[in-house]
Amino acid sequence: MCSTLFYVKTPRKRNLTLSLPAELIRAAKIQAAQSDMSLNAWVQQAIDQSTRFNRSYIAAGEKILAAAEKQTLKMPKKGWTRAELYDR
Repeated sequence: MCSTLFYVKTPRKRNLTLSLPAELIRAAKIQAAQSDMSLNAWVQQAIDQSTRFNRSYIAAGEKILAAAEKQTLKMPKKGWTRAELYDR
């Protein structure tokens, strides 16, 4: 990669064209209207929430794996019975 690309400023927002089924677009418009949002704002929020969840999920998994590798992950000393695990 050319080092000059690191100095090129990109716009904070960019356009994106999607091809979606008509029923999906209709459902998204309804959801956006019910949330008192534009479709654009609603889609931005949905994508942001989805990616934020995925990033936090991955970070949590990496934290657990790191603790397991360092053997700092403490397991409870008490064992559970089957009845306790499957309490109905």
